[in-house]
Amino acid sequence: MDDLAFLDTNILVYAANEDSPYHASAKEVIRCVNSGKLAACLSSQVLSEFYATVTNPKKVSQPLRPAEAAEAVEGYLTSSIPKLHPDETTLALTLELAKRYQITGLDIFDAQIVATMVQNRIKTIYTANEDDFTGFAEIKTINPLR
Repeated sequence: MDDLAFLDTNILVYAANEDSPYHASAKEVIRCVNSGKLAACLSSQVLSEFYATVTNPKKVSQPLRPAEAAEAVEGYLTSSIPKLHPDETTLALTLELAKRYQITGLDIFDAQIVATMVQNRIKTIYTANEDDFTGFAEIKTINPLR
């Protein structure tokens, strides 16, 4: 999996949110992944975060109904995009990263993404939130929405 990139939640959210100024760019990233032009993967955590975000009226202007969000997640689950799942060692590595980088609060979820990436030898994350990941020496960030 060394050549795969990891898709962060915000790429999926912007692709689903037609009101976002990043919608077209994010949709294009997903199209490139689905067509094989971009080798990328997702994690079960990202899909859960996607569901939580697109159904939350505090996060998106036009939240999806639960059935719509579930259908979108199921679409990703059945797609050919590789899916990564945490195993029994993911939390231990997440906590190791949290201690190393002095992670607090909700940033623990970004550390868990990095742990999942490290376990699967993924070195690059595609994200609009570069600042969330730039402190991690283990990975590099690319913002495909610029």
